[in-house]
Amino acid sequence: MIFPNLFAPGTVGKLTAKNRVVMPAMHTNLGDPEDGISEEGIDFYVARAKGGFGQIGVGIIDSFQFDHASPGEFLLNTNRHVDVHASLVKRLRDEGALSFAQIGLRRIWALHQMRRRPSLSDFSDDDIRKWIQAVIDTANRAMDSGYDGIDLLGNGGGAMSIFTSQVFNDRDDKWGGDEERRLNFSLAIVEGIRAAVGDDVPITSRLHGAEFIKGGYGLDVSIRNAQRLAEAGVDLFNVAAGGHATTVPNLTPNVAESGLAILAFGIKQAGVPAMVAASTRITDPFAAEEVLRKGWADYISIARGALADPDWPRKAEAGDWERIRACVACNECLDEATVRERTVRCLVNPQAGRHSELEPLTPAPAAKKVIVVGGGCIGLQAALTAANRGHEVHLYEKERHLGGKWLVSFAPPGRGPLASFLIWLVREAKQAGVHIHLGTEVTPEFLKAEAADEVIATVGATPVLPDIPGIGLPHVVTGEEVLMGAVDIGKRVIVVGGGGAGVEVAHFIATRHEMDRDLEAHLRAFGGFDAVGGVIEDAGSTVTLVGRNTRLGTGLGPATRWVLVDELAHDGVTTLSGATLIAIGENSVVVHSMEDNREQEIPADTVVVCAGYKANEDAIEWLRMGAPNLRVIGDAKQIDHAMEGIAEAYDVALAV
Repeated sequence: MIFPNLFAPGTVGKLTAKNRVVMPAMHTNLGDPEDGISEEGIDFYVARAKGGFGQIGVGIIDSFQFDHASPGEFLLNTNRHVDVHASLVKRLRDEGALSFAQIGLRRIWALHQMRRRPSLSDFSDDDIRKWIQAVIDTANRAMDSGYDGIDLLGNGGGAMSIFTSQVFNDRDDKWGGDEERRLNFSLAIVEGIRAAVGDDVPITSRLHGAEFIKGGYGLDVSIRNAQRLAEAGVDLFNVAAGGHATTVPNLTPNVAESGLAILAFGIKQAGVPAMVAASTRITDPFAAEEVLRKGWADYISIARGALADPDWPRKAEAGDWERIRACVACNECLDEATVRERTVRCLVNPQAGRHSELEPLTPAPAAKKVIVVGGGCIGLQAALTAANRGHEVHLYEKERHLGGKWLVSFAPPGRGPLASFLIWLVREAKQAGVHIHLGTEVTPEFLKAEAADEVIATVGATPVLPDIPGIGLPHVVTGEEVLMGAVDIGKRVIVVGGGGAGVEVAHFIATRHEMDRDLEAHLRAFGGFDAVGGVIEDAGSTVTLVGRNTRLGTGLGPATRWVLVDELAHDGVTTLSGATLIAIGENSVVVHSMEDNREQEIPADTVVVCAGYKANEDAIEWLRMGAPNLRVIGDAKQIDHAMEGIAEAYDVALAV
């Protein structure tokens, strides 16, 4: 076995897990007020138990329902809830997985209040004791449902993490005022549950390795907290990174694979008497195995990776690791479930939260000849799904390469993991028997001659160029051309468009000549940096980003936007928000500021336009001449987020 540590049995309290792969609880909004958990929610968890996860965290099960709880919150309040959860637990056990009910108080304030740092002092001592008892009562009902153990919501802005934080806990009584008293809320919960469930039931808890916020605690405090919580009865800590208000990115693609496992190592090396699971941006089984081999942790926690591919452990154990559909850290799942409060979704897994992942793909009643026009990710997803249903699928791409606009998605610094989805789609499409034809432009005559039963068009969209003086000058280019390396870039660059695309393009231009951080560390360690450093520093461009909206990064999901916008300052990009480009000259541009109603001229060698895209309606109407019943998906029909396009491609292929 290539991953001997990852798939060795492990102990959790007095129980044995079949392997070291944990799927922690995630906020999915797959709950149901009547049943506590919906049929879709049961399907979600059983699929991942069947996929080989040794421990499954079910939740978040909110123990105290505030008015601002999510509509799809998991519940465990009534006998009916207990019965439904019991049916889930049995099915998880049948698949060989240990089940842990994650309980706690998810949100004691509404989301907008949390962003403004509300006061814990507004709550009475009686309020707090009621919350603690509610968590203990929910733990008892979890035992009635047959769960193997209790998992506590100790991170992510839940009540336990709020009380532990010296930034958010402003009380000066039993529940706050110093480090020891700030932990009393969590200790009361652990001690109460341990007294209620006895010594044989394992208790696990999520734990911040560090808050990563100004004034927040670091690993030293986390170690002391873990020590006291373990003495009170916690058997395993699942160590996460920063809190909900972190100012250090820990969930975006620019975070080093498995790097934050160092936080779990900090807990483990301190001799805390509990097992430790490493988490946060661990997507690769080789990296997971390395963490265990180094002795940094006892378990590996795979959250968003489990959302992307419920069969992650099964594929890794079978040696099919290259077929794992990796999480690309786009954070759409977080934005959908926690911010928009909708059912969880996944960009790379169009089934998650939408279709059963237990039932096999429905075979087509009759095999058809299907043509897919366009070899981007949306076209590849449509072709893959149609082929997996038994159709004869031919995909045509006019370029000599696949990928379409997805090729620009992973060009900006720190976005490299997005390439894995394209690689996976191409590999799976070939495996499924999709016939891929490159360098072939599909015409109406071609479609008539091929006489396919179904034609799916995903021909993308074209960049929008605003109608302003000078837009046709040769030094005016599009963001797409820049990211594809198709144009030369001058020393003084103006990026037009403050949306997500403009932010990423500005980031790319500002950093494109920077040395790789690992290489820099290597050269500095061995005394070689001075030989090349000066040349690299002189090679960059000065970048000014001009956006009409006063808020940069619109269109990006909330969990990603703040990271990319903050990076602009680190990159030295000058930002002019609330400004409009009104003219382009040979060597400069004129910008109008809406705030002070004045114009300024800025030197420019290159002007990069990131003004969005428009649907390619002419190309679609042209193709309809050869295929009147053409199915149009993706940006060719309506400019939308990639997640919507992938989901649409999957659904259209199901209908063929």
